[in-house]
Amino acid sequence: MDLVTRQREERKQRILAEARRLIAQRGYEAVTMRKLAEKSLVSVPTLYNLFGGKNKILLAAVESYFGNLVGEAKRASAQTGLARVIGLAEVLSRETPRHAAYARSLMSFFGSVSDAGGLHEIAADRLTAEIRVGLEQMQRQRQLAAWVDPGALAARLASLLSITTFEWARNRISDAGLRGAILYGIGAMLLGLARGTAAAELDRIVREHQAAASEVRPSDGFA
Repeated sequence: MDLVTRQREERKQRILAEARRLIAQRGYEAVTMRKLAEKSLVSVPTLYNLFGGKNKILLAAVESYFGNLVGEAKRASAQTGLARVIGLAEVLSRETPRHAAYARSLMSFFGSVSDAGGLHEIAADRLTAEIRVGLEQMQRQRQLAAWVDPGALAARLASLLSITTFEWARNRISDAGLRGAILYGIGAMLLGLARGTAAAELDRIVREHQAAASEVRPSDGFA
C-alpha cells in the first residue's frame, strides 16, 4: 500500500471512529455532517469525497463495528466448529457492555424506526456469515446433524443474538447476565442438533448458564 492510499485509509478509519463516538453521544439520527467533520478534523466536502454522504458514513461505521467484533472473535479463538460459534458469542457478550452507549443507541434506532436504512441487516448478515462458517465446520467434523441447513440455522442463531442484545439494551438483562443469557440461548438451540463431543459441551453450557438466563427482568424501555 503506497503512502497516499495508507493516509486515505487512516483518515477514513479516524472518521468512522468519530462517527461511532457521536452515535453513542447523540444518537444515530442526530449526527450531522458538520459536527462529524469538525470532530474528525476534516472538511465537509472531504466527507462526501471519501464516503458519499451521511447515511453511507454511518452505515460504514456500523459495518466496521460489527466487522471488528467478528475480527476480535477470530483472534480470540483460532479453533473451528463449535468453538468458533461460542467464541463469537463470548466476544459479543463482552464487548457489547464495553461499548454500552453506542450499542444502546443502535438498538434504540433499530427498535424505533421501521426502515433503519439497512443497519439491522448489516448486523444480522455479519453475525450470520460467521456463525455459518462454524456450523459448516461442525458438520464436516460430524459434530452437527447432517440434515441441518447451516445457513438457515445460522440465521436463527443470529436472530437469537439480536433479540438477546435488544433485551439487554432495554435493561431486561444486566451487563453481568448478558453472557449467560447468550450462551444459554445458543446452547439450547443447538443442543438437539449437535453430535459427539459438541453435544456434551453444549449440555454443560446450558446447565451452567440456565440460572443466568432465567433472570430476565420486565422491560423498562430503553435506557
